[in-house]
Amino acid sequence: MVLPGTEATVRLADVLTSCWSALRAEDNPLSLAPVSKAAVLVVDGMGVHNVRARKGHARWLSENWSRRGIVGDSGFPSTTASALASLTTGCGPGEHGIVGYTVRDPRSGALINHLKEWEPHVDPDSWQRCETIFEKAGSTGISSLSMGERRFAGTGFTRAVWRGATFVGTESLDEQFVRLREFFDENDQALAYLYWPALDRTGHSSGVESEAWIRRLEDLDQQLRSLESVLRPDEGLVITADHGMVDVRDEGKLLVPEGSPLVDSVAAWGGEPRVAQLYLEEGADSDSVATRWREEVGQDAVVLTKESALAQGLWGDISDDVARRVGDVMVMAVAERAFYRSEVASVQSMRMVGQHGSITREEREIPVIPLGAWA
Repeated sequence: MVLPGTEATVRLADVLTSCWSALRAEDNPLSLAPVSKAAVLVVDGMGVHNVRARKGHARWLSENWSRRGIVGDSGFPSTTASALASLTTGCGPGEHGIVGYTVRDPRSGALINHLKEWEPHVDPDSWQRCETIFEKAGSTGISSLSMGERRFAGTGFTRAVWRGATFVGTESLDEQFVRLREFFDENDQALAYLYWPALDRTGHSSGVESEAWIRRLEDLDQQLRSLESVLRPDEGLVITADHGMVDVRDEGKLLVPEGSPLVDSVAAWGGEPRVAQLYLEEGADSDSVATRWREEVGQDAVVLTKESALAQGLWGDISDDVARRVGDVMVMAVAERAFYRSEVASVQSMRMVGQHGSITREEREIPVIPLGAWA
């Protein structure tokens, strides 16, 4: 199996599902006790290995995590779009269909960046194929709230992944805590989602080993202390993340120009820098393309044809429709490497230090921290 073993005992896909089960007093993968109100806070980019390396700068987080020490697996690809869809549906990428950061629509041939524009090429209501936990809650009369930055309102990703929840744009984590308390007070039963992106952004721009990232972690740790006064005895909240991060310096970045043998027969380049999903021209030999890439990257990446990747279950159970979205050749970094098609990659992307998306434990392992009634 190409996916490295992890110390995870649950999947990210189990977290919100467990909260929903706790609202119904049902057994669940996290063994969460029955509550009247439940919430999940996703800290984007807060991996297990990142927190452990800086635990002295996150003492509140580390102390609360150590009580149960739960490690989750965000799954593959370890990218925000796929991971959050798994969280809010309880399904794997092969089921919900968000199989990468950028993937090609089999019908139009357009590359769909899941965190940007979807339409007119794909419909958010059908491209993400699974019923969300919020929709399930709504069918039983339980209200759901999702919170994030105001710019997320009305986007394809929000429509697809938070279906069934009322979206509220916010400016800060403190504002989300205030709104959470108001929402819980307004409802006898309630389910909520909170999201904090600042750690991920600092990791991308400066790296997870930087002083800037450490300061951002310290700020988060201080803000989270207020949760102890936000939650009531019959309310639970789980802090988790969508992925971890690794730093990739400039010398680890492979810039592939047009005319390179590595892009011979490549019609479109999807995925992201840590996981190139290469879509080939009709009739091209995927084995030949994969061989050229293996000769170039050596032990720094795992290179698989689509057939091999599907056979190894990288995306879990996968339907034929979703399988058609997957690249013909997968190049998955396992060392501190990243891959760019230099003529089309953005300057911002090529400057990123902290990265994620691939199969390594550092990118997939995430903390799962139950609080409140579940502490």
